[in-house]
Amino acid sequence: MTAERHLRHLHAMSADPARFDLFEQLKVHERPMTTAELARLVPTARRGIQAHLGALADGEWIERVEGEGRSAVWQAPQVAIEWAEEDGSDPAVARALEDLYWIALQRRINRIRRFDAERQTGEWPEEWVAATIGRDYSLWLTADDLHELDAALVELFEGFRARSVARRVAEGTDPPPGVELVFVTSSAFPLSHD
Repeated sequence: MTAERHLRHLHAMSADPARFDLFEQLKVHERPMTTAELARLVPTARRGIQAHLGALADGEWIERVEGEGRSAVWQAPQVAIEWAEEDGSDPAVARALEDLYWIALQRRINRIRRFDAERQTGEWPEEWVAATIGRDYSLWLTADDLHELDAALVELFEGFRARSVARRVAEGTDPPPGVELVFVTSSAFPLSHD
């Protein structure tokens, strides 16, 4: 992939936080959705939704399946954009990657803060509050151990993802009753020896 294509891909997502939300809706629902449906699910994108969706499509994050305007149908392709290790050697691409990383990290932090505020104001039933997970571990690991841990977590998460897809198919609704979209995040990195 050329540096120009990488930059188009990265800038399409990093230009506005609402684009993350639009892309996420297409990924988590795993089905094509109309512009109007996406506007309903992502209110922050309503004002410029045509431009947002066009930019995401130009950046190859999503694709238009059919139609025009608010009745256009969009989907997130199942094929990932291929990146090679040397792709980050271009300074502009490296900067754009770093920008997107920090935007994604801030997005995670904002989601945690929002849920905590909603929890404190009683917006979530006790059963959901009791089910939430908040754990930190400090482990002595090798780099190989960390790779193994990542592979095990991916396998575990993919098992739950397959369960959620099977449940949606069996129930025939999106989402099925009693099901909420749950944000799961994991990070693991070495700590400096200060």
